[in-house]
Amino acid sequence: MRKSSAFSTVDWRKYLDVNVNPRAKTFLESRGNDVLWQISSEINRANVRGGQDELVMLVHPHAGAVIKIQRKDFDELLNLSLNWFKVKEQYEICGKISKFIKRNLKQKQHRTLKNIKETTL
Repeated sequence: MRKSSAFSTVDWRKYLDVNVNPRAKTFLESRGNDVLWQISSEINRANVRGGQDELVMLVHPHAGAVIKIQRKDFDELLNLSLNWFKVKEQYEICGKISKFIKRNLKQKQHRTLKNIKETTL
């Protein structure tokens, strides 16, 4: 992971969402397992640590920019990763990503409760 100020950033969909960029399919076919697992792991790490509102990652050394993943997109990316590994029939990784999704949900609930408490005080 690198700081976003050192590189130009693009939305993660440019490299990872085949509906936004059809060329992403070719990229994912060659590197999808590694990239999606690393991203899922980093999202989980951000949830464990808390306080990180975005992730910035270099997905390929020859890419012209780094991807930026906002906290609001964590669910979407975890689900994309889960579906990817289901299709690839890598169920052990699916189980780990399912745990990441549950942790992300707990973090959302915790942040919501914290915000409610702060506004009522």
